[in-house]
Amino acid sequence: MKTQRITPRKISHLLFLGIIWALSSTALWSQKLRSSGETWERSAYQTYTHQNFRESKAFSQKINPAAPNYALLNAALFFVSNEVRAKNGKAALGYAPALETAAWHHAKAMQEKGFFDHENPYDSQRANPTLRAQKAGVKNPFIAENIAQKSGIFAHKTYLEIAEAFVNQWMNTPAQRDNLLSVKAIQLGTGIFPQGQEWFAVQCFQQHQTIQAQASQDPLP
Repeated sequence: MKTQRITPRKISHLLFLGIIWALSSTALWSQKLRSSGETWERSAYQTYTHQNFRESKAFSQKINPAAPNYALLNAALFFVSNEVRAKNGKAALGYAPALETAAWHHAKAMQEKGFFDHENPYDSQRANPTLRAQKAGVKNPFIAENIAQKSGIFAHKTYLEIAEAFVNQWMNTPAQRDNLLSVKAIQLGTGIFPQGQEWFAVQCFQQHQTIQAQASQDPLP
């Protein structure tokens, strides 16, 4: 039987192919799991949609109320919002980080300052949804906003369950349901700020025209 001699050149070629395969597999695996564990990278908004986000184990994690993952909470609320829109025959909305910024900072302000309103009486530069969107990096704000508050013990709830609870609350309120299902909406950003037993959630919708970006003065959570 004739044996094939493996030359150093062939060995190098095989090693090269093995490295390429390993790198490709790692890239695909990390892309799918980049939102797993206890983190959420915003690049995962390009991987997940309202149709497949439930495949991510990240959203099924139990929340630690003392140290919640804000980015993951916000993402859960975003996808559940789009899921409900789709179930009601409306188009899914594009993710806008500037709107997430505006939504989360307003939820945080309401919790920390102890008010519940679309108007912020404690910050004249962020007094209303339009000003908050501008501070967050929206040059042309046409904002509709939903707010919600929940009290209770959430130690055994998952990120997904919290998002569903807030969206269900909005769907059962006519004016907020109208905002959530509006055909005028184009882009969406959502924010939840929990502290203790008081939880606040905000949806910010950009209507009529796509956001024109400008420098943000408020950071993403």
